[in-house]
Parts: sequence; structure tokens; C-alpha cells
Amino acid sequence: MMSFAANMYLYLAEGVVICVTNITLLWCILSDARNRRRREFLLVAAQSLTDIFYGVAFMLIAHLRLGLFYENKLTLTVPTSNCAFIPALWLHNMATPLLGLLPFTTSINFLVCSVAPLWYMRATHLYTFFLLSAPLTIAMLLTSINALLLIDNESQIAALCIAANGAAHHIVYHVMLFFRIIANLASAVIYFIIILYLKKSHGGTLKDLSPQQLKMHRNAKITLGLVTTNSMILLLFPDILLFANPWNITKYYSTPLYSMTLSKTMINFMIYMIRYRELRNIIFLKVIACLPKKWAIPLSMKLRSTNEQSNAPKGTFATRSSIQTERIREPSLEQRKSRSGSILTFNKSRVIPQSVTVPAGPQHLPPLPNRR
Repeated sequence: MMSFAANMYLYLAEGVVICVTNITLLWCILSDARNRRRREFLLVAAQSLTDIFYGVAFMLIAHLRLGLFYENKLTLTVPTSNCAFIPALWLHNMATPLLGLLPFTTSINFLVCSVAPLWYMRATHLYTFFLLSAPLTIAMLLTSINALLLIDNESQIAALCIAANGAAHHIVYHVMLFFRIIANLASAVIYFIIILYLKKSHGGTLKDLSPQQLKMHRNAKITLGLVTTNSMILLLFPDILLFANPWNITKYYSTPLYSMTLSKTMINFMIYMIRYRELRNIIFLKVIACLPKKWAIPLSMKLRSTNEQSNAPKGTFATRSSIQTERIREPSLEQRKSRSGSILTFNKSRVIPQSVTVPAGPQHLPPLPNRR
């Protein structure tokens, strides 16, 4: 079995990787105007921020426990309130339910997109606000209740500050895990309902979408399936063990179980980067910019053209306001053609009058008389 210090260094290493990968993912979404307007990417950004909270929490916890280890104070006990109000536990308590609620919200969003795509495209930012505010409100409420219950709790617990062993209120902590378990199960159920609906109805209302929108919907469906599978394996399984705690497993094997949860966030980053060309092209463009100009210019032009094709302004996950903004900023194809051919194409109604009245004068012949 790995030593205690090795486990904590593993926490630190995984936390650093999680923060670097998810900050990169956030940058790819927020640095591009089109990505910021796609509701699907806003949900991914919220999940990335939650993963950063989780990674930072475990880095702070590992730093605390390594200090106790090298000072030979692993058996030290402290009041519960001392552990409950450290930043690491606050971040951990916020991220714990969100790791399940945000994927569930993404599944709900994709269900709405699949069943009512035209309404989804007309939905405003108010829909996105309620979509994101619901899981955040639940997480903040649970974290606040946990703090209120432990604010004057002076019972002694281990100075390691393990949430499952007293650093968080046992009822609230189990409610957090319960929310995460139920939300992950519900995400999988909703995904299978969507697949069955689309298969049974032969596409259903998606038939009204354009080929580009259908392509984006199919890409989102595959991505959601991969993310849901990853959550079921690396999040749901350890959560059930932490919740049920058979054979007092949290006392001896909590580190490997939490490590599985951290690995889930890193795999999600790879899934998003592989599945979404719009995100990885931003990184490629930054790398290409460091190359010599004779290579950088053609490569960057090729990447930008593919990015334009994959990130259409009227995509399946674009909001109504973003579509209107794109219509204002970017002229249509017909307008571009008319502008490009304006030298050769004239407005005949302005150049050649439809009804010409020939004035009588010395330079004009009089009209011919009618022959009978």
C-alpha cells in the first residue's frame, strides 16, 4: 500500500493537472466570442470551474496533511469547527454536489434541445440563467447549512480534516453525496431516454434542422454519452462506496476513491478537446503562431476555415440573441455575392427607367403616325 505521504503527493499532482487542464478549457471557451455565446459551452465552463474548485480543495487538504505528517502530528485532534471553516472544506463542500448536479443540468439541457429544438434556439439568456442558477443555489444552500450546524461544534475530530469522518456534518455530507449519486443516475437515465426517443421517432422534431445543426447535435450527443459513461465509472462507483461505507472503507481507502473522482475531471478535459474542434483549434492557433511565418500563415488560415465551418452562428446550441448578433455582424451569402458582384451587376430599375417619356425636340424624331 502506498504510504501516507505518497498519497498526499498524488493529491497535489492530480490537483495541479486538474487546475491546468480546466483553466485551459475555460480559456478556450471564454476567449472566443462565439464559444461564449453557445449555451452548451457555458455549461462546460461551469463544470470546469467546479473541477477547479475540487482540485484546489484537494491541493490545500494535501498541503495541510503533509504538514501534520512531517511534524508527526497525524494523531492530533482538533475541534470540529476548526476543520469546518478552512477554505479547503468550503471548496470541497461546494464542489461535491455540483459534480453531479451540473452533468444532470447538461442532460436536461440536451433533452430540451432534442425534443424542442426550435424553441431551444429561440430561448433567451434567461433560460441559461435559470439552468445554471438551480444547481448553484442547491450547492450554496447545502454548504451554508453545513456551516451553521458546525459553527459552535467543539467536539474533537482528527486534525486531518476528512469530510467523511467528521469535518463535514454527517447528515449534510450524506445529502451532498446523495444529490450527486441521484443526479448522476438521472443523467444516465435521461441520456438513454433521449436515445430511445430519437430512435423511435426517427429524429423527431430534429428533421426541421439544417444539416449543419444536425451535425452539431450528433456531436453533442456523442460527447454527452462519453462524459456520462465517465461519470458512471469514476464518480458514481466511488460515491456509492463513500455513501454506504461498507466495512468502514472510508477509514482505509478514502484516498483511492477520491483519486478516482479527480481522474474523472481530467478525462472530461480530454473528451471535450477531442470532440470539439472549436476548442482545440484555439490552442493550435497559439502554437502555430510560434512557428515561422511561411508555415504559420497557411496553417492558421486552414484552421480558421475549418473553425468557421464547425462553429456556425445558427448552430443547434446557439441562443436567439447570438443568432441575431451574428446576423447583424455577418452578412448573408446573397449579400456577400451582391456586394462582390456590384461592379458588374447594376440595379436595372435605377439605370434603365421602366417608362420613358421622350421629350419632343429638335434632336428627337417625332412619333410615327398610325397606319390604317
